[in-house]
Amino acid sequence: MARRVYSILIAIALGLGFYLFSIKETHSKVFLIVTSAMIFTFLSMGIHGLIAHSLNPKAKGGILLYPLLMGVLWAVLFFLFVFLILPMFCPDFLLQL
Repeated sequence: MARRVYSILIAIALGLGFYLFSIKETHSKVFLIVTSAMIFTFLSMGIHGLIAHSLNPKAKGGILLYPLLMGVLWAVLFFLFVFLILPMFCPDFLLQL
């Protein structure tokens, strides 16, 4: 059941992302940045939850690298969000940094 919930969360996040991308011209940059950050949070929660619930609990407890790998995965997702997704929504976003 949990995997289904996280899969639905991922699908909703992707759907909202594509919808926001299609209507990006009608909204301000602040709205686009905040909304895309919320969508990124939902996507990140879905991916992490799906991975966490896919592992065997006995194996997950014995894996010392599990928290490190989840942190690295989140850092990679955040890097992709900041340097690939945000510039698609706001083309001059990196120039404002």
